[in-house]
Amino acid sequence: MEFQSICKFRDNNMSTNFTVGNDTFASNPGNANLNPFVWLFHDFKTIFTISALFGFSIFLTIKFSGWFGILAVLFMAINIFYWLRKKEHFKSGDSNGGMVVSINPTLVAVTTDLTKGFGEFPVVKIITCNTLKNVKVGDKIATVALYSASEDDDLPHWIDFHPIPLSFATNNEKVLKRAFESYDSEQWKNLQNRLEKIRKPYKEGLYTSETQTSDWKSTNIF
Repeated sequence: MEFQSICKFRDNNMSTNFTVGNDTFASNPGNANLNPFVWLFHDFKTIFTISALFGFSIFLTIKFSGWFGILAVLFMAINIFYWLRKKEHFKSGDSNGGMVVSINPTLVAVTTDLTKGFGEFPVVKIITCNTLKNVKVGDKIATVALYSASEDDDLPHWIDFHPIPLSFATNNEKVLKRAFESYDSEQWKNLQNRLEKIRKPYKEGLYTSETQTSDWKSTNIF
């Protein structure tokens, strides 16, 4: 099954993206500019690998044959796509509050509603964030996520979402503060209540919540 990372709700009036679906928009967009030097620390292996492959393909092209230029173009495209993807993630993605629930490994829990606009499909996503430093259990952080859809366009909810700490993209305190101010007390309360229903020790994964009181009860996933 193929997946497409997209934002939260459908809309026909939104700015053009290249790696994110343009028929959707976030209910609370991150609106953050990616700082490559900040992001570098959190995904160094990937950045080093795709950059090295691009550089090596250029070397092969110059040193041996112009045919290697095909590889150079391919790896250049991969690099461009990678950075556009990260930029659009934090600019157009949906911002939600997260909470540190474990150290060693560092796990962060984020809650959201996977609805496409009709019904309620609450979930909690627990992600590993080992490059998140100087935090303790209970600390609150800002995150930005893209959402994944299945090939079944009639499905009333997204099948997953992919939050990333906003501090991985920027160290601008004003941007981080603005994100925190966009989260209301109800969101934090929902996260706390839903976490209490998840068995400890916490593990990375996606957890459906309120399965008997939300629209999850009308699906056939249970």
